[in-house]
Amino acid sequence: MAISGQAFSPKEFIVAVGAQTTLGQTKTDALYAMNVDSITHGTLGGINHYDLKSGGGRILQDEHYIHLNEGYVSEITVSGIYGSGFGNLLWDNITEDNAEVWQVPSNYEPRTDIITGVSDLSVADSALLTLVILPPKAGAATPTSDEGITYKDCVVTNVTWSGDMTDNGGLVKYSATFKTYTPPVLEHDADSFTINDYNIGTQCTFMSKWQTATNRKICGIDEIMVNSFTFTVDNDALFSGHGSNGVPEVISRQGEFSATADFNVKYDAESASLLNAFQAASSGAAGGTGATLMSNASTPATGASWGFQMPASVFTSVALSEGDVMAIDASVKMVGYGVGETTTVLTIAD
Repeated sequence: MAISGQAFSPKEFIVAVGAQTTLGQTKTDALYAMNVDSITHGTLGGINHYDLKSGGGRILQDEHYIHLNEGYVSEITVSGIYGSGFGNLLWDNITEDNAEVWQVPSNYEPRTDIITGVSDLSVADSALLTLVILPPKAGAATPTSDEGITYKDCVVTNVTWSGDMTDNGGLVKYSATFKTYTPPVLEHDADSFTINDYNIGTQCTFMSKWQTATNRKICGIDEIMVNSFTFTVDNDALFSGHGSNGVPEVISRQGEFSATADFNVKYDAESASLLNAFQAASSGAAGGTGATLMSNASTPATGASWGFQMPASVFTSVALSEGDVMAIDASVKMVGYGVGETTTVLTIAD
């Protein structure tokens, strides 16, 4: 085999995602290409044991080395420009609501059907995802290399939207974290996948679409001029049992489902009220005084706008922020309406 003189850019690799119907079964058709600036890759090497053992002298002996390619969690984080094609799968998965507009009730309970032997998960639910990282294309053709990396049985545990009005006019970016317990498949033939390309020009969105001042609210205070924002949803996962080929027997959500938002806003007559509202701890009250909304509609809706709404939220931090002009940094967190209440506490649309 001759020495290769070719070097590849990380940007040449293809990242795509698709919805599975069965635990342990890779999704290969109708995947969605993702817009990716960077990837934090998952664990590929499995479990390794390097400890020096009694009777082995002062050198780690070969018979004391252990390597296992299963029995561990891989975590993969990708980020880039947000697009609605692949983005819909992310929101489907983490909210466990299978269609836009995505809504979460105050009495949210996670699904319980991702278990060994169940094969009727709907693709529309996006309950489990396959994430693939494929090698560069050979010219303009479909990838032909067999060096693809496949992570199946993934759940999304974190999705973040962010934007800054001084950066590409408020072009919205995303970050998403995937977790899986199933061992990754290496040397996966890229020809086995069919992928829908994205058109970022038609799928992307901008902060400038938030054009209705009364629908830019932070804990009930509206007509806020937003300089930058970060909106984050977390819903962690637990993998239980160890089935055939390292596939977990049960995948379930664990801990808190949380939604938070951080803003930098212009200091003015409207936003100055944030300081007192934080000190007075008046946010989160019934009747909408704790409502946080970033949208061009009174409620984010398909086709009407993109954005997010937390009808009841509380401040976690408010502080003056010095820059070219005076600003305020404000952070808020979604709260529920009481145990057992079915009222929607989070609405998302893109």
